[in-house]
Amino acid sequence: MSGLAGSGVDLTGRVALVTGAANGIGRATAEVLAQRGATVLLSDLSGAGQQVAEEINAAGGTAHFLAGDVTDRAYLGQLVEYLTTEHGHLHALVNNAGILRLADSFELTTDAQFDQMIAVNLRAVFDLSRLCLPLLKAAQGAAIVNTASMVGHQLGMPSHAVYGASKAAVVGLSRTMALELAPFKITVNCVAPGVVATNLFVDQFLQSHTREELNAGSSAVVAAIPNGAYAVPAQIAEVITFLASPAADYVTGQTILIDGGYASQ
Repeated sequence: MSGLAGSGVDLTGRVALVTGAANGIGRATAEVLAQRGATVLLSDLSGAGQQVAEEINAAGGTAHFLAGDVTDRAYLGQLVEYLTTEHGHLHALVNNAGILRLADSFELTTDAQFDQMIAVNLRAVFDLSRLCLPLLKAAQGAAIVNTASMVGHQLGMPSHAVYGASKAAVVGLSRTMALELAPFKITVNCVAPGVVATNLFVDQFLQSHTREELNAGSSAVVAAIPNGAYAVPAQIAEVITFLASPAADYVTGQTILIDGGYASQ
């Protein structure tokens, strides 16, 4: 993070919570929100989130980090307690934490893999959103942005059965939340990234395949993307930041596909 000279929407005076904020899309989102003036609470299982918060603060932003597991309701309560004590309201909740567990087929997916992905990718979104509602209502104009995926929203993908199912469920949950929360001036939207240059897929793939297979597969995927490249986390973060801002206060119940044109073919 080289500085806070950002353009676009002004989030000065607003408070945001980002889960899965230690790396990838979550980290980029926390940084962009801070660049635009928001005070950001970072959440992640990895202690690396502390360094991200320190870098944001060193660059002139305002960030705090609380480490924990989003499937632990006691930890979610700690996040809400911190926000309640320090701010009394919340303008933007970004439910970004997610995991991927690859299986050769849905038939070979283990119970543990199923339970893990549903707990992190879906249940935590439901639990944290519900716990944050009093704070979001108190803001008198707030936003929830959930990270879904191209997989499960527009496309299926082999080896991703439960991951796709969990992300499709997030889309469905978000639509209903949008309708129920509209009277409280709370918008609810999803982003559905395509292929993003993060380690989420790479780390899983290399557990059972070679680097050469990964490189060959990556070249084939890039060739199939009309835009000609993987997305980078900052590109997803910019869309999340818009949806989390007052500039998008008439956009709700939507899922924004960010895939370089892949699903349009």
